[in-house]
Amino acid sequence: MRVFFCLLMLMLLVPSAGLAQESALTAREAFGALPTSIFENTAEGLEDEDKQQLLEEGQSEFWELAGESRDVIVFRALPFRDSGVALRLFRDADDGSAVAAIGTLGTELCTVELWRVDASGRTVPVDVPQEPDIQEFFAKGQPVPDDVNPSVLICLGMGGLRAHPVFWNKTGMLYLPLANEIGYRWDGHRFQKVVRPHAEGSGDPADGLDVQ
Repeated sequence: MRVFFCLLMLMLLVPSAGLAQESALTAREAFGALPTSIFENTAEGLEDEDKQQLLEEGQSEFWELAGESRDVIVFRALPFRDSGVALRLFRDADDGSAVAAIGTLGTELCTVELWRVDASGRTVPVDVPQEPDIQEFFAKGQPVPDDVNPSVLICLGMGGLRAHPVFWNKTGMLYLPLANEIGYRWDGHRFQKVVRPHAEGSGDPADGLDVQ
């Protein structure tokens, strides 16, 4: 629960890059306009009628509103409050539109959806950035062990999106040391790939400097 609370506070405090001041769209309004499909990736789920109750009352049967700002809204799963769903707006610097990134938090197998909301409020799905090759997480010449099955997930981060590698073998999920962290930072128009050396506890790679 403490980890989830830290994620929540960081998401609310980190400003969105490329903020277009003329856009009046809020994270709450974007969430209200989007389908509840992201919740199909959670154990609790969320029906459309429950979404409206959640927005109006701050709580539904399985969710509660955990925090909110102009650009971010976060919901926490009940009763344990150790996982959640968050929406973050990334505003276009020119045309008043925004990309709403909505994703799951607090679980190893995260997922994210992207939706563009134009100035009129029309929403259309947007492709998530292509997952990087698994070798990009490792030092040159450092192979993935033959008995390991890797995959890469694109997840919602504090400063943008992040690529999250997951490793499995016949005993289950396992940890491998990484050389690099990979994220996608919003530049005011699109997500740009970011690669930086891995450091434990260093934060979101999308806050880094090396854009590829």
